[in-house]
Amino acid sequence: MVKIKAVSEIISVVMIVVISIGLISAAYMYGYPLIQKSQDKPALEKAISFFDIYNPSSLPKRIEFIANNGGEDSLTLDTQGIWEVHPYDENSNLNNSIIFYFFTKVTNIKSNQFISLTPGGECPPKEGIVGSDTSYVVCIKGEPIFDGINITYAVFFRGLKVPSGETYKIALTTQDGVLKRSTGKTLRIIRDSIDKLDNQIITKIKIILS
Repeated sequence: MVKIKAVSEIISVVMIVVISIGLISAAYMYGYPLIQKSQDKPALEKAISFFDIYNPSSLPKRIEFIANNGGEDSLTLDTQGIWEVHPYDENSNLNNSIIFYFFTKVTNIKSNQFISLTPGGECPPKEGIVGSDTSYVVCIKGEPIFDGINITYAVFFRGLKVPSGETYKIALTTQDGVLKRSTGKTLRIIRDSIDKLDNQIITKIKIILS
């Protein structure tokens, strides 16, 4: 009788352990994705605000302001990702742009091609008109990867033409004039110089990643 009771107690313990492991596994399988999504959401919201064409403190707005008024500024995006600065180069597909890539699980954007977030804009953009168009076009695309979406934001700068025939353009530069990449979170924006070439007025904006 004692042996039977002992065996029953052992079986009970084993069943409790098995059930506990099952509950822990279920909690991990269903709870972890929810936790990760709750962590991804604030990062996504920060990125959306950082590139929002209607936000006066967004990246494109600040670059445009410094181009028009001079000086410098530093902006920080507290979202883990990869930055690229493509200097002004007519021969590049990503000519005159700032790119930001990051991974998230909390968006339904699924497009392998850039979509313009700037009304009337194209990606990459065509020349615009002073007074009617912005000097930049913000684009986005989302490519499914693993169990989430790889989001890419792109800010392109374009020339704006006036009736007299002159074109005004913000031209991005880097410290040594070549493509720069960084996993840092801060961009330093500096107005470098204003040059006139033929019918173009070019305002050079230096972008330093850190």
